Amino acid sequence: MLLKRNIFSCLAFLFLLSASNAQNSVYLSLSSAGKRRSDIAIDNFTASDRNANSIKYTKLFKDVIENDLILSRYFNIMRESPEYIGDNISEKLSYFAKAGAAVLLIAAVSSSSEDTISIEITMFDVESGGVIWSEKRKGNVSDYRYIAHEASDEIVKRFIGDTGIARTKIVFVNNGTKHKELYVIDYDGYNIRRLTRDNKINILPRWSPVGYKIIYTSYLYNNPDLFYLDIVNNRRGIISKYQGLNATGVFSPDGGAILLTLSRGNFPNLYLINASGEILQKLTAGSCIDTSPSFAPNGQEIVFISDRLGYPQLYIMNVAGGNVRRLSTNGFCDSPSWSPRGDKIVFTMRQGKSNYDLYIYDLPTAKITRLTDQEGKNENPSWSPDGRFVAFCSNRSGKGEIYIMAIDGSGTRKLTEIPGNSYTPAWSPVLAK
Repeated sequence: MLLKRNIFSCLAFLFLLSASNAQNSVYLSLSSAGKRRSDIAIDNFTASDRNANSIKYTKLFKDVIENDLILSRYFNIMRESPEYIGDNISEKLSYFAKAGAAVLLIAAVSSSSEDTISIEITMFDVESGGVIWSEKRKGNVSDYRYIAHEASDEIVKRFIGDTGIARTKIVFVNNGTKHKELYVIDYDGYNIRRLTRDNKINILPRWSPVGYKIIYTSYLYNNPDLFYLDIVNNRRGIISKYQGLNATGVFSPDGGAILLTLSRGNFPNLYLINASGEILQKLTAGSCIDTSPSFAPNGQEIVFISDRLGYPQLYIMNVAGGNVRRLSTNGFCDSPSWSPRGDKIVFTMRQGKSNYDLYIYDLPTAKITRLTDQEGKNENPSWSPDGRFVAFCSNRSGKGEIYIMAIDGSGTRKLTEIPGNSYTPAWSPVLAK
């Protein structure tokens, strides 16, 4: 009985821590300049007709796209001075060429009804005057933010060859209702939506690789069971309901399996299960606690937390459970997450009596870089799908809130203001509408 109390006491501790050719090519101005940001000019968007919706959404579209490009940190945004009165494209190109812009972005918005909206975006090379890209997008008025995000991602792709992250979301836990419920929000802090209304404890959400499912641990039936939530079809169910812990679940990169911690009335170890909850393989064994797994993007290795040395440390093993080795660190570790590019692991660590802070372990060099420094407790990091940012929770403001920062530790921003405390963010892949 004493052994069991010690196990769950330790687990409680962990969880608490816890031209036509030109239009089809990539514009290489940014890449050729190394890491320097590219200067992009954004003209005032115009309405193609006198429809009130068209006029209203010119500013709304521009605000979303401009904010997306700023948040991408690939661009410096240039705007017209208040004195500028040029109208035609030639005058605009000449004006922005003198200002040093590389690209000019213009757009026209039209609305054929109260329910539909369209935007035609054109991107010019300022030096040559040629069209780099032009495209028309349309949809329901209620989806205008998604349409704008879609355009922003395409602009990023035209510059760097990879799509942007404007169509991503972050799922997290919040206790503003006095219970821990799941919420989802756009990456830019808009469109917050509550996902569960259980009046119970729901924790540790994680996305499926394609983004339409979320798995999480819930005490809905008074045992920490692993649930799934289908956010497209608004369905949910239990995946794993073994006695004791069914927690820290994470999908394999191909979505075919789930790795999680099961206790089954004994020591908590790592198991691989299928989508129906059937155990495929037990990966760890022994009288220690193994938890918080994260797959490498190739699906062949796993990073996890184990207290087999007497305190929680980072370990890596292959997907079959072999070749276990410790990553050398100098403190109590938690919440590792393997980067989408495969070369880094972000995690939290507490040294001595200090708070938990975020660190990055660079696998090729074994170098550890500190991202936060004694600004409250900083925990549960989650990578953006492009591997350039992490979302995390911090109580630096006096309560738990979700923040985003670049992986060099710069550009920290609070995701949104929401009553209560927020925890354990998980960043989605790029989502289809």
